[in-house]
Amino acid sequence: MAYCTEKIAPALQSCRIGSRLLCLDSVDSTSTEAKRQAALGAPEGFAILSDHQTAGRGRAGRSFHSPAGHGLYLSVLLRPSLPPADMVNLTAWTAVAVCDGIQAACGVRPRVKWTNDLVLNGKKLGGILTELALDQATGELDYLVVGIGINVSHGQSDFPEDLRPMATSLSLALGHPVDRDELAAQLLLALDRMYAQFPSGKEVYLNQYRQDCLTVGNPVKLFTPASFREAFATGIDDEFRLLVEYPDGTTEAVSTGEVSVRGMYGYV
Repeated sequence: MAYCTEKIAPALQSCRIGSRLLCLDSVDSTSTEAKRQAALGAPEGFAILSDHQTAGRGRAGRSFHSPAGHGLYLSVLLRPSLPPADMVNLTAWTAVAVCDGIQAACGVRPRVKWTNDLVLNGKKLGGILTELALDQATGELDYLVVGIGINVSHGQSDFPEDLRPMATSLSLALGHPVDRDELAAQLLLALDRMYAQFPSGKEVYLNQYRQDCLTVGNPVKLFTPASFREAFATGIDDEFRLLVEYPDGTTEAVSTGEVSVRGMYGYV
């Protein structure tokens, strides 16, 4: 088994998130498995770790490179008693918690490219994907799955050639190996602390998100399915939306969509 449950579980005994933990050698996607477990009645806080994903997923249907032995692939099942509209900011809260967990385990804090990319030294370290499932009869929230992927021990040659200029790992950035069991434990602890404060502790997570977000203060491109617009990112509002100003002086609070930062991931 690539993960040692005996090393991770003791730290989570008093937690809601991670107190039930499934560690796998390989799976299509930890988030897909979390959905299967949800259909079988798995409780809130059920967490899945896998050493390898054969069909890891990112935003907009993209694949997430998930080789065995190199990354941390984690999904958590949540069943909050809240309206779906109250969950729209959970990805941003999760980004802060993931940065907290990485900092606790590794002593380095990533930045966040709005809304869900984890960035270290200007390169992509990982990402977050949040998915909702609604009760078809009532329209109420049935469950929510938070998926997290982090590049941990990749060397440069472990990335596909097209990703090498833009991707990094914790080991590459730090110059030494990283204990994935310790990282997993610290991530789950940070997620548990975050969820215990959601949504009442908004001010703390909003302030930290503003500090962690590297998008603000940079020229950006905003992508829609049909086109893109250039703008300048001026801030994060109280609902975690990205505030932008367009060349004509008009402004907008952006809540969804794809945002590229000039000078990052090949956008120059």
